[in-house]
Amino acid sequence: FPFGAAPFRRCSIHSIRGMSKKDGEHKDVRFWLANIAGALLLAEGARVLSKAEVCTTPSTASLGLSMLPGVMLLNRLPGAGIVGIIASLHGLLLCPSKAIEGAKTWPWPLLSGLICSYLTFTKPGRF
Repeated sequence: FPFGAAPFRRCSIHSIRGMSKKDGEHKDVRFWLANIAGALLLAEGARVLSKAEVCTTPSTASLGLSMLPGVMLLNRLPGAGIVGIIASLHGLLLCPSKAIEGAKTWPWPLLSGLICSYLTFTKPGRF
């Protein structure tokens, strides 16, 4: 084939469905919610890093860890749901009035906290 082009292969819907699954792997609602919560936590981590850069606040050790909860959740590490809850809702614990005011413009930490809570409490074999 010219220019290294491969011939078109016939694809059926069954072959496309099977591409995302490994043998014996079943992707349920928890799988998709973990991906959504991981993406939201990564977005929040990027927001924290960009705010710190704009505000020229002195660098603290916690800034380096702002991306950790999202990465933990996407990699399915043990305890990632609990770390995600803490990372999402720490603003409500430290300064509730400021966090509630910020939730009006950026509500995603509350959503990721709720999703992480759901993931933590519905894990099979947890309770």
